[in-house]
Amino acid sequence: MNELNSKYILIVRIGAVGDVLMTTPLVSAIRKTFPDSYLGFLTSDYAMPLLQYNREINALYSIKHRKLPFWLSREKQRLTREMKNKKWDVIFLLESNPIFASLIKKFNAEAVYGFKGETDGYLTDSIPFSPDSHVISNFLKLGSLLGNGFNEFPMKLYWNDAATDRVKTILNNLPANYPKIAIHAGFGPSGKRGRKAIGVKSWPIDRFRETIVRLNKETGASVVFTGTAEEFTTNESITKGLKFPILNLSGHTTIPELGALLKEMDMLISIDSSPAHIAAAVGTPLIVLWGPAIETKMRPVSLNSPVIIINKHLPCSPCYETPRKDNCRNNICMHEIRVDEVVEEAIKLVSKIQSVKESKLSDTLLSDSMTL
Repeated sequence: MNELNSKYILIVRIGAVGDVLMTTPLVSAIRKTFPDSYLGFLTSDYAMPLLQYNREINALYSIKHRKLPFWLSREKQRLTREMKNKKWDVIFLLESNPIFASLIKKFNAEAVYGFKGETDGYLTDSIPFSPDSHVISNFLKLGSLLGNGFNEFPMKLYWNDAATDRVKTILNNLPANYPKIAIHAGFGPSGKRGRKAIGVKSWPIDRFRETIVRLNKETGASVVFTGTAEEFTTNESITKGLKFPILNLSGHTTIPELGALLKEMDMLISIDSSPAHIAAAVGTPLIVLWGPAIETKMRPVSLNSPVIIINKHLPCSPCYETPRKDNCRNNICMHEIRVDEVVEEAIKLVSKIQSVKESKLSDTLLSDSMTL
């Protein structure tokens, strides 16, 4: 289908940051295969900064109030008028909720591709979603409806020079010759009925504290906490009274700045979260404490850096997409993860990272000596 090389193609993924980041391999695949196509992306208002500097996308569109009915939403009505004028040739609908499918139908595209399910009536062509494959693989397989099979592509996140400069200024306060370890505890704001929005993914505060204390003692590592503004106080309680170098940057970075920050880290230790996917995208070694989500489908994937998943594989997990998740009052899948195993894996990673750095330094010195 070489005629698509100059056509208008829109990708629709209106979700959280990690969900949207996992669509970037499809963006890269389309751009490489159809370099002259006009590629648009419709996403959530919250995830918009993730794609702000992506050079493979021609135009970005966002929805702030995703669940508001069309007849009440001036935002969706305005968006529909704009999208009709674009005259899209192909739309990739990567959402399963019919509320989004009914909106996309109003854009009057020539073709709408998606996964079989509740949105079938809105699609011109579809394929089944494979539950045993990662979402990235499923997205790339859906992309093959354009007529070309797509190979693997890494997730991508871009940022500007200002983000790089700000991160370097922040990190200047940390010792230069010791590992820098980022921590994303990710407790999140209170959700319905006062419960934590992502409580089932949480690891106990005291274990995060013990982990960073032991890693500092064993490796001399500095620690940088990431998170939202709502998580600042929780992270402060984890680090209270500790005397080694610690930065709590919760609520103090944009999404592009978070990418630039994690790029400078030697490692991220995180629960299942958007920062974990960002670390994988920027090539930072990663340890993920995994509990209720579906690992085969949603784990962070990197083509050029180690990703270690600590998952206890209990009989009740994964519970995502089942009633068990909503009824969970004791996330034993996370409580079963011990500090010892996290510290052990982290020290192994630090050792490997140090060896790589020393090897690169040795190669540089050898190269310099040969040019003298």
